[in-house]
Amino acid sequence: MKIPLTTLFAAVLAGCQSAASYDINSSGYRIPAGSSLIVNKELPIPSGQRHVKLQHGKPVSGVDEFKINCEIRVHDLGMTSIRPGRFRITNAGEGREWELQPTVLRFFRVLDLSSEAQPEVLKLICQKSDDPLAGRNPSVPQMQEALGSYVTFEFAGSAQQAR
Repeated sequence: MKIPLTTLFAAVLAGCQSAASYDINSSGYRIPAGSSLIVNKELPIPSGQRHVKLQHGKPVSGVDEFKINCEIRVHDLGMTSIRPGRFRITNAGEGREWELQPTVLRFFRVLDLSSEAQPEVLKLICQKSDDPLAGRNPSVPQMQEALGSYVTFEFAGSAQQAR
């Protein structure tokens, strides 16, 4: 039995695609354009830092990198806190990078943020270091567990919200 080269090529390319999903619980969930991130409580930024880190639902000074953790990055080194407010998610991406090749990969999601009231707030990054074969990018429920009640999501075109 002969398989046309174009069929074989298409099958190989299909295998390279990420598993995008409309299931909010999936690590492949695509956050829709026009979604929002809502900061519900003021988040203090440690002195001399350009980010605030959260893990297990609260701000922390250090994280266990093998558990889901998130950080909100800001532009100015002099900012002391992120005030409650709504931020438009302008771009959502995900990726992987080696931490310790060939045994540990960092799996992450990045949400670029925009707000007229707080333009210095740049992005949310949620991440976890894991085994290259077993690891997955953080799911929205895992991100929400790390962020706790400090931050929630509203997804465009959907009745789904993560709280």
